[in-house]
Amino acid sequence: MTQKLDSSKKSGEEILQTIEPKGIADESMRRTVEILLNLIEQLQAEVKELPTVTIHIIFISR
Repeated sequence: MTQKLDSSKKSGEEILQTIEPKGIADESMRRTVEILLNLIEQLQAEVKELPTVTIHIIFISR
């Protein structure tokens, strides 16, 4: 995580992929970063499902 990122040219997903928890010396901090990255991944998957859920709700409520 020592490389400098130009976030204006990368998507959030690309930036997240550059984070290497193994490079964090503090074990507690490394575990926290791993948990947060897993949570972000889970939330991204849920967000991708939202359009399908929304369409499903629209057709069911008719």
